[in-house]
Amino acid sequence: MNNYKPVIGVLGLCLIISMPLQADGNEALYELLNALHENGTIDEETYRAIRQVAERDERQQNNQAREVTRAEVQKQVAEQTRKAEQRASRDKQPTINTRGKFEVTSADEDFSFRVGGRIQADAAIHDQDLADHGNGSEIRRGRLFASGTLWRVWDYKFQYDFTGSASGGIADAYLAYNAPAGVRVQGGHFKEPFSLQNMTSSKYINFIERGLPHLFVPGRNIGLEFSSGSDHWSAAAGVFGSGIDSPSGGDDEGMGVTGRATYAPINDGDQVLHFGGALSYRDTGQAGTTRFSSRHESHITDIRQVDTRNMGIDLQADDFYRYGLEAAWVHDRLTLQGEYMGVELNGNGAQPDAGFDGYYAEVLWFLTDDQRSYSGSGGAFKSVRPNSIVGKGGIGAWQVGARFSNVDLNDGAINGGEADNMTLGLNWFPNANLRFSANYIRVLDTDGGPVAGDEPDIFTVRGQVEF
Repeated sequence: MNNYKPVIGVLGLCLIISMPLQADGNEALYELLNALHENGTIDEETYRAIRQVAERDERQQNNQAREVTRAEVQKQVAEQTRKAEQRASRDKQPTINTRGKFEVTSADEDFSFRVGGRIQADAAIHDQDLADHGNGSEIRRGRLFASGTLWRVWDYKFQYDFTGSASGGIADAYLAYNAPAGVRVQGGHFKEPFSLQNMTSSKYINFIERGLPHLFVPGRNIGLEFSSGSDHWSAAAGVFGSGIDSPSGGDDEGMGVTGRATYAPINDGDQVLHFGGALSYRDTGQAGTTRFSSRHESHITDIRQVDTRNMGIDLQADDFYRYGLEAAWVHDRLTLQGEYMGVELNGNGAQPDAGFDGYYAEVLWFLTDDQRSYSGSGGAFKSVRPNSIVGKGGIGAWQVGARFSNVDLNDGAINGGEADNMTLGLNWFPNANLRFSANYIRVLDTDGGPVAGDEPDIFTVRGQVEF
């Protein structure tokens, strides 16, 4: 056997040299090397030399493995860093919303900017009675606005009406601060908080024109308002000067104080129950006069159905109070809505005190599976968003309705007139941005006033786009 040791030794050395230096291979190599050393195949010097070579190679391979692992880790880190930078870059980009509107919002939502507007085109045919109302068409409202948010807590809006009518020009121009505890402070030119049909935008009212008692509403004026609200209530009160609805003369333009509160004990996805009330005081200032009047719920006529200027002069008054009560119930497709409003006038000089009032009641029904939307914090109705959209296989939202309205501007020697109107309406909403309406207005009675006994029939239509 000893004669074969040199051969075995050579073979063993060849095997040792050819073995890969991996974890399992290193253990086998050292076992074989130890065996050859113990049986005398290799001497001590050879054993140490081979072991040193093996340990050196093992260290080199470990270093190479570590270099490979480090390179892979660095590659993964670089890839993840690149992806994170891409996400951060996207997060820094503003959000642009063009779904039915155009609005840009900063990535941190501290700033926003929106532009929009509305166009309302009307036409009317009057079946004449005593007065010559005429037929015609008009752009009832043509408005553009810019609004937005600054530093998250400041809101602004500027809206201009380009129609050139008496209600044209600046509509809204205000700055608002959303203070802590849900209080909003707003200053500028905007609507005084009064009446449900007034605080509901003309884009979203149930008929083409608001009912007769709308003549008592103070409209838009310059003022400062404090408001707050939630899903079930709203409250607003402010101090107001003059505006396009309250002409003044001399140095003293007069002043008004108006407040409104609403409560909606039910406000869920299928049902809304709304109650509200408003009170307004107006000092007529140096002019010492005021006027209340209304057309036949059709804007395409210059004839006033009722008018306290019937005697040729405005009412003489130091001041007056407005008041209003409102209620609405929406249940699925059904809407019931009504308001009662009035004015108590404190006369001056030869003008005695006087009081006027009016009301309306309306019922509406969606023929399609749709309903009105409501804002509890604003105490007003919002846009109709059809469940079935024209252009996407749907027919839009279809709604029918009826309204009775009354106003009485007769009191003692004041012969402004009393009127009763009945309106039937049809609304079609192809989508949330378009609306087409048709109204038939039957003047049931006109007692006194500038057109006493005049009872025309009126057919009016409107096409509306908002964006």
